[in-house]
Amino acid sequence: MESIALTSFGLLLNYTRTMNTSVLGTSNIIMAIGYGQKQASLTLPALKHVQAKLRDLLITPISPIQTLPTHVLAKIFLSKHQDYAYDRWEVHAPHDGSLPRISLCDDSSLDPMLLAQVCTQWRQTALTTPLLWSSINILCSDKKQRVPLLKAWLEHSGNTPLCISFTESTSGFIASAERPDALPYSPLSEEIISLLVEQAFRWKKIDFTFARQIPAALADGLSLGSVPLLEEASIASRDATCETFGGLTSLRKVWEALHSSPSLLSGKWELEYLESHFDSIPWAQLTSADVTMSLEFLMIILPLCVNLKELRYTDPLVAYHPDNLSPCVQVQDEGCLESIEKTILPELQHLTLKMYEPVDAILDRLTLPKLRSYDVQVSQDNSERPHVASLKDLLARSECRLEDLTFDSSDTDAEATMVKILSLPQLSSLSSLEVKRPTTDVLVDALKRTSDSRNLLPNLESLYLGACRTRNGGLSEMILSRQSVVDDLASLTIFEVGRWECHTTDMMCFEVLAEEGVCIKASFD
Repeated sequence: MESIALTSFGLLLNYTRTMNTSVLGTSNIIMAIGYGQKQASLTLPALKHVQAKLRDLLITPISPIQTLPTHVLAKIFLSKHQDYAYDRWEVHAPHDGSLPRISLCDDSSLDPMLLAQVCTQWRQTALTTPLLWSSINILCSDKKQRVPLLKAWLEHSGNTPLCISFTESTSGFIASAERPDALPYSPLSEEIISLLVEQAFRWKKIDFTFARQIPAALADGLSLGSVPLLEEASIASRDATCETFGGLTSLRKVWEALHSSPSLLSGKWELEYLESHFDSIPWAQLTSADVTMSLEFLMIILPLCVNLKELRYTDPLVAYHPDNLSPCVQVQDEGCLESIEKTILPELQHLTLKMYEPVDAILDRLTLPKLRSYDVQVSQDNSERPHVASLKDLLARSECRLEDLTFDSSDTDAEATMVKILSLPQLSSLSSLEVKRPTTDVLVDALKRTSDSRNLLPNLESLYLGACRTRNGGLSEMILSRQSVVDDLASLTIFEVGRWECHTTDMMCFEVLAEEGVCIKASFD
């Protein structure tokens, strides 16, 4: 009888091993023991033997990750979470319905709500790791479930500093009964902003975009010293430049509170605020600034930015139609710029320019000894002094070496200009190149490494091309020429093309290069 019982329990053990212990559960196995004892009438020694076998099974995990202590699992979650660079200027709230879940996380692979649904251990770890809940992305429309979800999110975040992106939709806007002449407002926005303002002492990074005006909850809820941890701030009181500007009163009150943070390092301001209150911004403590203003005002504030490491400048005529520019905005006056001396920005490493007018008006007035990255978008280049000459003189004057270059231009001769820029000796240190404008064989052939052009971008490792119109085999010839076996020449290891005609020869070559370890991404028509 005992041997028969043990055989029965052997089958039970084998069955149990095929089950996930986290699903089967300890209580079910204990019930199985009781059932087996009742059916087989085990003697005491046999029962102890079976219990020992089951005890070994319970402490043997199905998956290696189940052996990890909770604090180690939390660090794994956080390592993935922290790899997600929260860029205050690039974060976009997901539109309702675009994700098959309700969440305040912009990236599904980092969503703590999904992590909490895997198993009991992961759920416990996710709910007790506040940093996982410290980045909040809100699209405010008429979805009422956002409020209880936000309350839960804030509760799980504990006392950790918060990174918040808030984008307001015009859905759910109503007219004010007390003030018929006032702009419509969103009651849901007021409620959500009130919840966020209660946690203002924890704000670390904020990116707020409102549809039409600053909510009263924000303007009235903040005060001097209420955001001691704030490092980065971006405020837009309207989501489109064609919307009527709601006025400076509320915007000024909000920025006064934000500027009072001793930790503030980075900001993005609206044009109307910059032009009228630029002297109230703590420029000397900033390491990053995103500004849309006239060039005259820019050259006034730059000497104050002694610690600036990143500058993003947008010409007002790139972002605004001239008819939508406020009266207080001064359009660039070349006469006023002639008398401005060159400005040295000793710490600046990253320069981004979005220009309607030629770039020489800026480049000829700067010296940037630590410049490493240059990102330029030019609408037209009809200056008597070409872009190439201005950039060449800037790099020579600054004695700097570029490592990253991004180029975009709608000018008809932009591709020829790009080839001339790449030929500059100061660009021999370039390791990453991104060309956003459409390209043809003119640029691709220039990038092809030959015995005569051996020194053109010798350190290039990463290349992105926008829409590409090239001959069959043109791209593959260029990439193969840059698979270097010479020690002093770098190999192209990353290649991406935005739109491409999918030539057969190139396709076959891409497949071979990908197998050899070259990272290739190509979108074709």
